Amino acid sequence: MKQRYIQYLIAVSTLAIIGLVAIQVYWVNNTFTLREQDFGSAVSKALNEVSEQLEEEEMIRLSEATATAPSVNIRNGGDSGTVIVNYGIRGIDVIKPEEVGQLPQSDSMMSLQGEILSQSGILDDVMNGLFELDIYKSVAERLDTVLMDSLLQTALANRGIKAYYVYGVFSRLKTPEILPFQAASYEDQLLIEGYRSQLFPNDPYSDTNYLRIFFPHQSRYLLGSMWKMLATAISLLLVIMFLFSVSIRIIYRQKKLSDIKNDFINNMTHELKTPIATISLACEALNDPDMRTSENAMSNYVGMIRDENKRLGVLVENVLRTSIFEHGEMKLRWQEIDVHETIERVIANIEIQVRKKKGEIITHLDAGITTIEGDQLHVTNVIYNLIDNAIKYCETQPLIEVFTRDEMEGVAIEFKDNGIGISKENQRKVFDKLFRVPTGNIHNVKGFGLGLSYVKGVVEKHGGTVDVNSELRKGSIFTIHLPYKRKHEKED
Repeated sequence: MKQRYIQYLIAVSTLAIIGLVAIQVYWVNNTFTLREQDFGSAVSKALNEVSEQLEEEEMIRLSEATATAPSVNIRNGGDSGTVIVNYGIRGIDVIKPEEVGQLPQSDSMMSLQGEILSQSGILDDVMNGLFELDIYKSVAERLDTVLMDSLLQTALANRGIKAYYVYGVFSRLKTPEILPFQAASYEDQLLIEGYRSQLFPNDPYSDTNYLRIFFPHQSRYLLGSMWKMLATAISLLLVIMFLFSVSIRIIYRQKKLSDIKNDFINNMTHELKTPIATISLACEALNDPDMRTSENAMSNYVGMIRDENKRLGVLVENVLRTSIFEHGEMKLRWQEIDVHETIERVIANIEIQVRKKKGEIITHLDAGITTIEGDQLHVTNVIYNLIDNAIKYCETQPLIEVFTRDEMEGVAIEFKDNGIGISKENQRKVFDKLFRVPTGNIHNVKGFGLGLSYVKGVVEKHGGTVDVNSELRKGSIFTIHLPYKRKHEKED
């Protein structure tokens, strides 16, 4: 798949994800708005119910008080000339004729009643009764805060509202008449954001007052009531985004593997064509009758064929090693190995390549215990590959240093070079199969990107580890750690 198509795919998928997220956010916002409206409607109904209950409670109390209020009735006492006054619970008073005579004469009974009420003190009793009926009391005196709080809790609970709230009673001029201690810090919110209901709306004598309620954590409460729905929506979005990111990574990984394989095939084709072409030319030369008469020429061509044939064998062996590793079919022949002897033998075989580039290999073999348990062939190949890479990836005269040191349970072998180095990004990839470090303007570095993958596989098969520390243009240090004894079951 071309890079352009992948970018189009990512762009379209990203837009689809953004659209899905936008729809989810819009849906959640609408749901929250509806919940908020339902919540406000329920609170308003609860407040109206509380207001009605408070008014009913006062009417009951007023009815009970009215039953004991002064009731005045004035009539003549008959021939005795007395005036009988009957008023409420004070019973019956009798005003004697001489007391009546002291009263101003009136033309009617109404005038007489007024005079009697005024002079006998009954009028004061009537007015006191009116005050007892709460007509002229303030709203703070008329309301029982304990009862009001209880009614509020009950009304809200009946509607499924369990959120924390504060309340207060305010006049029409927004002056606080009743403001509990816990509501003092929320006075502005009660006036601006709180829900309200008028108290005693049917009382023509009282001033207009409002019961106000405010929920400090209303949004959190409403979101909490939606947590299952929100959790489901968020989980689905996260799953979709995760799968999207995984898909993109897989696509890029496949694209990268495809590019690596194409490079591998191209490189392998080039590597195989060179020895094949050389062998073909040598064979044609040997078929020339003139060449058969020259033993030196024939010997050179035969040697050329032999060398190129060995080269072909090495190429095929590298590919086969990788295939064996992939299928887990590598069998190690365990035996005791002297690390120092193996290093010196590899250096002796590869030193000619170093000399061709006018380089040098320096050893610092400081390990005290040099014997480990492992496969002689594969350990030798590991050391060879690391030194061979140090030679190939050097733009100048290669200077390679090999160190050994003792560790707690094994031996460490370190390879330091002055090559082109490896970037931090590529250091994580150098042990991947088919990966080759970019060489900039160097195009003559041969290989398939299988060497370091093979090194890591062999070392891990021995129960060890391999790591790299490198800096561009300053060289690299590869270190392998091999245990003295293997830590897994023996293989046949």
